[in-house]
Amino acid sequence: MNSTKDIELKIKKFDDIRKIVISMKSIASLNLQKAQHLITSLRDYESEITDSLQKILSFYPDLSLSFNEGKKAVIVYGSDQGLCGLFNEKIGREVLSKFSDDPDFAGFIVVGKKLDDVISDRKFKTFPSPVDYDSIYSYASELIGYITQLYISEKINEIYVSYNQFMGIGRYRPVIKRIIPFEVERENLYRYPPVVDIDPAQILSDIIIEYIFANIYRSYLESFLSENGVRLMNMDNASKSIEKNIKNLEIERNYFRQEEITDEIQEIISAYRVITGE
Repeated sequence: MNSTKDIELKIKKFDDIRKIVISMKSIASLNLQKAQHLITSLRDYESEITDSLQKILSFYPDLSLSFNEGKKAVIVYGSDQGLCGLFNEKIGREVLSKFSDDPDFAGFIVVGKKLDDVISDRKFKTFPSPVDYDSIYSYASELIGYITQLYISEKINEIYVSYNQFMGIGRYRPVIKRIIPFEVERENLYRYPPVVDIDPAQILSDIIIEYIFANIYRSYLESFLSENGVRLMNMDNASKSIEKNIKNLEIERNYFRQEEITDEIQEIISAYRVITGE
C-alpha cells in the first residue's frame, strides 16, 4: 500500500515533469508568435515575385529561359526534435509514394534528423532543421548554396520542395511543389514594354534568384510553424494530463493522510485506556 510519503514523492516527480513541459510550451509558443507574424506577408511576397516573373517575360517575349527536365531533386522538410506526433512520418510517406518509382528521380535533400530516419536512402545530403525562428534565414541561405552547386554541376535539373503547410495550431497539410523549372504564363499585358535602365535579362536573373529564395524560405517557415504548432498542442495536452494526475494523487494523499491521522488517534485512545485502566 502506498504511504503518504510515497505519494508525495510521485507528486514531486509529476511536478518536475510539468515544469519541463511548461518550459517547452513557452519555447514553442514564442517560436509560433514570431513566425506567424511573417508567414502571411511571405506568402503574399512569393505571389508578388511570381507575378513579377510573369510580367517581365510578358514585357520582353524575346527573353529565353532554358531548363532541362529530369534528374529531379526533392527538398523535404522535417524536424530535428521530437514531440510533434506523425509530423515527419506523414511528409516522408508523401514524397516516398510520389517519387520512389519515378525513373527521373535523382534523390532527396532532407531537412531534419528525425525525417532522416523515415527517408533512409537515395539522399544527397541531410541538413539540420532550425530550432528557433532567428536561424531560419541562415539555414535557407546554406541550403540554396548547396542546391545551386548541384544544379550548376548538372547533377539535378528539376527542384521540388515538400513541406507541411501551416493551417493552424496542430493542423497542417503536406505540400509538394516544383520550383525549377517554374511554370509562368506569358501574357501580352502591354503593347510596348516599359523603358528601363537595366538590362531586362539582368532583371529577370535577379527576380529568379529572389523567387528561389522566397520559395525555400517559405518552405522552412511553413514547416517550422507546423512543427511548433503540433508540439504546442501536444505539450498542452501533456500539461493537462499531468495536472490531472497530480490532482488525483493529491486526493489519494489526503485520503491516506486522513487514515494515518485516524490510526494515530486510535493509538492515542488505546494507550490512554491502558494507562487509565479503562
